[in-house]
Amino acid sequence: MVLLMARPWKHPQSGFYYIRQRIPQDVRAVARGLKIKLPEEAGNGGVELGPTTQLVKVSLRTRDIQDAKARHAAALSHLSSLWRSLRDGPQHLSQKQIIALAGDFRRRAVAKWDDEPGPSGIWSKLLEMSAKWDEATRLREMAPFVAEHLARHALNVSDDSKTRLAHELYKVGGEIAALMKRRAEGYYDVDDGADRFPPLRLPDTGKPPTAAKTLTQLFEGWKREAERENYAEKTFDEYEATIERLVAFLGHDDAVRVTPADVVAYKDMRLATINPRTGNPLSSKTVRDGDLAALKSVFSWAVGNHHLLSNPAEKITIKKGKPTQTRPKGYTDAEADKLLKAALAYAAKKRELAKTAAAKKWVPWLCAFTGARVGEIIQLRKEDVKKAGAHWAATITPEAGSVKGKEMRVVPLHPQLVELGFLDFVKASKGGYLFLTAEKRDEVRGRLNGVKNRVSEFVRSVVSDERIRPNHAWRHRFVTLSRRHDVDQELRRMILAQGGKGVDEEVYGEPEGLYREICKLPRYELGCEEKAA
Repeated sequence: MVLLMARPWKHPQSGFYYIRQRIPQDVRAVARGLKIKLPEEAGNGGVELGPTTQLVKVSLRTRDIQDAKARHAAALSHLSSLWRSLRDGPQHLSQKQIIALAGDFRRRAVAKWDDEPGPSGIWSKLLEMSAKWDEATRLREMAPFVAEHLARHALNVSDDSKTRLAHELYKVGGEIAALMKRRAEGYYDVDDGADRFPPLRLPDTGKPPTAAKTLTQLFEGWKREAERENYAEKTFDEYEATIERLVAFLGHDDAVRVTPADVVAYKDMRLATINPRTGNPLSSKTVRDGDLAALKSVFSWAVGNHHLLSNPAEKITIKKGKPTQTRPKGYTDAEADKLLKAALAYAAKKRELAKTAAAKKWVPWLCAFTGARVGEIIQLRKEDVKKAGAHWAATITPEAGSVKGKEMRVVPLHPQLVELGFLDFVKASKGGYLFLTAEKRDEVRGRLNGVKNRVSEFVRSVVSDERIRPNHAWRHRFVTLSRRHDVDQELRRMILAQGGKGVDEEVYGEPEGLYREICKLPRYELGCEEKAA
């Protein structure tokens, strides 16, 4: 049985994500000394297995969780193919397959050095030196390249096939050196030598998918497995919306027909789409971390489960640029004062729901003094506000709705919140959710978004600067004030549910030290601090 670590593992020091998988017991002996090389879509990482290695751990070479998920799926597929090839035993490669492998090696090398070949003298020296090698030297010098190239394709081949491949790699190595010498000298004419190689058709790689699949079916299959890993509901909704948009854009639901060009065209369409809220085109981050991440993840799952031969989105991305920042991400003192004063004085409009009006009054204040995400505050229930030890606190819990990280935390209430009458408001409520109407947890998401939008609109009516995110700006301000007033960094991270080195998870629910730090945050002296219940 293979022990699968179904999620990417984040290295606590470097922040890079890894794939970790236990080597199957039945192939552990033959895997000793094996060099593993992940494919490009999994990050190109590699590792050599020692004589006692039982757990494969390879870097996915990314700190981005969405990229890591897509690369992790591709890595799982690659390792699955590798274990299968070891079980099947060494395979004999045909002449055509060996030449195709050599062609793939050549294409990769040319792509690596074509733009910047370096000094021509290096290539001249390599050509001169390799021309003097006898057969034994050729086999010895090419052995590492053979091993790495076979590992890249998860192939376990016979010694005879390795020898024949070594000869072909030596031959194309001379072609590569001669071509790069010409490139270094400024000649970028057509590479005629590239045309002689057949398409790469290796054992098991030329088989068709197990069955025709629609894009919708692929998403449903991916979702069934992802649900076991407790993915956030928001992720499912966003991925499903991406698949639906792709189907509408293509005009069909046939997954096999989707090409990289289709994905590029879809990406370009999304980049040109106007965001109705801002009136501007969608940001590169929205398309890269939303649409493309979803497609890469679903298609990688499809490849790993033999529904598709390749991932049409695997190499498609949008170059990251550093956004221009012309102001702090959090509210300034003046903006915070103005907004909190308007919130405290807010009165429900005609036909406005009482809970929505209450959200506009209390959510800004709660965000200001807890640093919580606005959705976590809006989904608070009456039973979540209670005494923890000697002090009143709000319990932010996945039982109420979606919580990033899926971990409960207790955040003490600042004394000013109590003085303003927040507890009186809670006690007067009839029970259940304080700021939205929902009987069950699965009803929360849609109604939560509606209240978030209403709160955002209210905030924008008071602080109209489009350069900040109206709800998340409180979280940034909380960090700024914490640093300004010497709030303990470890306890601040506990309050915000931000993991970090040194955070003691065992005291997450203990409020005494947290209350002391919360009280370091200054009161807002607005001149209207009478009870607002």
